[in-house]
Amino acid sequence: MAGTTDAQAPGFYRRRIGEAVVTTVNDGFLDIPFEILRGVEICEMHSLMRDAFRDGAPRLTVNAFVIETETNTILVDAGGGSTTVYSMGRLIDNLRAAGFSPADFDTVLLTHIHPDHSSGLMGPGGEAIFSRAEIVVHADDIGFWSDKSLRDGRSPAATPYLASADMVLEAYREQFRPVSGGVVAPGITQLPLPGHTPGHSGYRLESGGETLVIWGDTVHVPEIQVPRPQVTSEYDIDARLAHENRQRIFDYVATERLLVTGGHVHLPGFAHVVRNGNGFHLVAEPWQVVV
Repeated sequence: MAGTTDAQAPGFYRRRIGEAVVTTVNDGFLDIPFEILRGVEICEMHSLMRDAFRDGAPRLTVNAFVIETETNTILVDAGGGSTTVYSMGRLIDNLRAAGFSPADFDTVLLTHIHPDHSSGLMGPGGEAIFSRAEIVVHADDIGFWSDKSLRDGRSPAATPYLASADMVLEAYREQFRPVSGGVVAPGITQLPLPGHTPGHSGYRLESGGETLVIWGDTVHVPEIQVPRPQVTSEYDIDARLAHENRQRIFDYVATERLLVTGGHVHLPGFAHVVRNGNGFHLVAEPWQVVV
């Protein structure tokens, strides 16, 4: 039929948390092979994917989040931008479709400095796009990725990401604010969740009696790592610690019945975690129709 297209509509979705508005903004996707995951046999991973009606290797959504409060316009993570080889780089167009421009943001909260969360802060030439924003990240992540001794290959999990980390650290040298947990903006607390990287963190937004936990890369493949929290990745700097903190945050949000989201939670991106035997189950929140 004339006029039809296979192109997807702009990837954004708004959800009110108390007095704040959170907008999920998609930056694209990332395909990964089963072989980079550790903790269960590949045949079990295939089975878990089939149980979730997903065929083939995992395709990860890559999301960022806008938090609008009375005092701040905040971006949480920034996707992979145009500096990576992956199928990302849609953040700016989708921000524009959602009514935002980079100049609107006074704060960027990074969960960590991996390229699919931070390289979207830069343009094709490595220039800073969010020129007026303060960049908040855990001090341990800045310390780790700034360590020039890593260039000798002593951390194989870090090696593929050293160049992209150098670029973002240089582009925003004067704009970083290292923190070590605690309140980072009105109503927003950093939750240190080290393991995936030394400073990997989530953020808890509290507003009007409601709470949202943004858990960063606690989960890459929801279909596998939620029912099997022991599954780690070859790119976890400390896989044991990543597992422990995944278990800890799952226990926390399940016990408190808190709404969660993350950079790799499928759109529209909001869910709850419930216990299920020795693992957990992710209950996606339905699309909210607002009239």
